Amino acid sequence: MEFAEQYATPTEAYLSATYARRNEFRELFFLRWGRLHFQVHWGVDTNVKVALKVYYEDGTCAQYMVHTDPCEVEWNRHRRATRDMFIHPQTRDSGRVTCVKFSYIVHHQFRSIPSQREYIFMDGAEFRQEGEVRRTVTEQWATPSAYRTHEVDAGQLQRDVDWMNHHFEALGVTPKFTKGQAWHPYHPKRYIHDQIDTMIWRRQTEPSRPHGIKVCVDCIDDSDFIRHLLHAHRCGVPVQCIVDWRKMTLTNSGNYLALKRAGIELLGEVCTTRESLAEVATDMHNKFIIFGDEDAIVGSFNITFDRWGDNWESGLTFRSFGVCRLLDNIFQACRGGVIQRYGIDPLAPFNLLYTFGRTAMLNGRYYRPHHAILSEISRARHSIHLCLFLIGELRGEHGESVVDELIAAKNRGVYVRLILNGHLAWEGDPAKERTMHEELTQRNLLPAVRRLRDAGLAIALVYGIHERAVPYSPVHSKQCVIDEQIVLDGSFNWYNTSTLSHDLLVVLNNREIARLYLEEAQQILNGFRVHWISLAR
Repeated sequence: MEFAEQYATPTEAYLSATYARRNEFRELFFLRWGRLHFQVHWGVDTNVKVALKVYYEDGTCAQYMVHTDPCEVEWNRHRRATRDMFIHPQTRDSGRVTCVKFSYIVHHQFRSIPSQREYIFMDGAEFRQEGEVRRTVTEQWATPSAYRTHEVDAGQLQRDVDWMNHHFEALGVTPKFTKGQAWHPYHPKRYIHDQIDTMIWRRQTEPSRPHGIKVCVDCIDDSDFIRHLLHAHRCGVPVQCIVDWRKMTLTNSGNYLALKRAGIELLGEVCTTRESLAEVATDMHNKFIIFGDEDAIVGSFNITFDRWGDNWESGLTFRSFGVCRLLDNIFQACRGGVIQRYGIDPLAPFNLLYTFGRTAMLNGRYYRPHHAILSEISRARHSIHLCLFLIGELRGEHGESVVDELIAAKNRGVYVRLILNGHLAWEGDPAKERTMHEELTQRNLLPAVRRLRDAGLAIALVYGIHERAVPYSPVHSKQCVIDEQIVLDGSFNWYNTSTLSHDLLVVLNNREIARLYLEEAQQILNGFRVHWISLAR
């Protein structure tokens, strides 16, 4: 069997001194960041990903998938270093770190190759040292690695896409809107829990048919969801979860701990970057779940309905073997596998696009979410209706931006209306307490929003029904309807950071689905406090 050690060798491990960091709830955590270096005995096209395991006193293990970047590049060799990976040395519930180990995966000629061994990154004694720690990685105390990756069949993906391009009905697509009502029978929560039950039933009645649950969602800190996953796991249903590393590490919630203690595969994806293009920290921002081999859900919502149940979100469910395989291609890539390439038609009635995907046009160039957004806006003939969590410049490869394209659309006679999360349309700390009067008189609009306003586009800032100390907006959607026919939706926020994060965009060409999205937007305008900063002129 081929192993990663034939292509890359770990050389040095680094651990920083302790530093303080607060989470989104202002809770204080003391972290240490680390880095691994590799010598790669091949050209820069050979990539390395690291599967990190952090063991604690109570026996739990926190697992992470960490990306690497090249340096000191030569034609036949180079060095790679992991992006900053963050370790919580002493948690409230699990105690101190006892050991940190890692295995790794080499991507070579579009194949993923696992390491034969699992190596020591740092042990408990080194974590008890106060300052920086450096150590040479050796095979001493290395153990066999059981971590394995998987690639989806690229030929099957291409056949799926070709079929769906000519059979839209094969998608089995249904829009899902939360409407701030988690109890509603059409809320995605009901669908998700029904599908978990279906997988349990299938495990009991049709065990030969795929019945696993694959969760790839930024944050899943929802008690009902976690309890149901644990029940499914106890019933023999394979459960795998991938979340953003921050949501798993910077929390005192017992939900992630329960998954770890149950032995469910839970990976925190680390995709930190030093790219200057990113306005804020990048993250694993995908929001999809695959149930078995036929059912899936994609949307703007995290699985945090018991915490942010008032949010108005949008998404889509699919009953399609093909869509499940397309999503599994992304899921396996997040686990460390090689994302598979297949061809697409940007004008097809359905496209599923991923920020790090290898969806290629006929000219061989990749077509990704920001390409689709800019292209669809440039093709708009009559109207563009947006309902967005936030908006920034979102630049393309040639310096163009989504703001420029929206203004150009308006100037050629297209009606453009933006519904925005009001509280995030302004500069300054969104967590700072303000009255509504202060919100509207003492904050400056974000540059992108200001440019759109000054160009005369219709812009509505939405706030909650009731005034709060910190003005709240229910809008968390990332949706757009063009010419009352083209729907764009998913996890992809319309700013540059999304091009460097793990994010999805669905593009659908269907007038009936577009109508439902337009009705959803109108309900938001009718039901909440709306501050129009500009009317179309």
